[in-house]
Amino acid sequence: MDIDRYTTLVISLSKRGLDEQDKLTAIVSCLRLGIPSANRISLWRFEENKTRIRCLTLNQDGQNLPTHGLSLSKEDIPDYFDDILKQSVLVASDARHHPATKCFNESYFKPNDIYSLLDFTFHHQFNPIGVICCEKTHSPVQWSQEDIDNLKRIAQITSMFYDS
Repeated sequence: MDIDRYTTLVISLSKRGLDEQDKLTAIVSCLRLGIPSANRISLWRFEENKTRIRCLTLNQDGQNLPTHGLSLSKEDIPDYFDDILKQSVLVASDARHHPATKCFNESYFKPNDIYSLLDFTFHHQFNPIGVICCEKTHSPVQWSQEDIDNLKRIAQITSMFYDS
């Protein structure tokens, strides 16, 4: 019997003594398998007042990239914050023209060659605490329902990690 990627993720996140970076790596690995079109994946954590998110990890094409205190402020990108806090899922296959994400064009999408974005908010006791961000560089991708379902499932498991 093969253990599926979700069970493997739960087991990984449940291990005592595993540090946060190792758990983040396990989440990213599961996302890479579940959403194969996403080649840039990051996890973000909201500050208590939900006006800023800070990058916990950033991985592109299987390589961890430095985050150097990377954060995003609601003051700078209110449309994105309003959307992700209200909808939980943000599907932007054409992220450069999507109303909630076009605010990233000059500062983020163009310099990083990003065309598509698929984000999901994870929660602790129904309170949004972070965002899983899946992006496609070099060309746009049409996110499938399977991509969205896989992201939701991984976000639910990630929420359990932050619940403990």
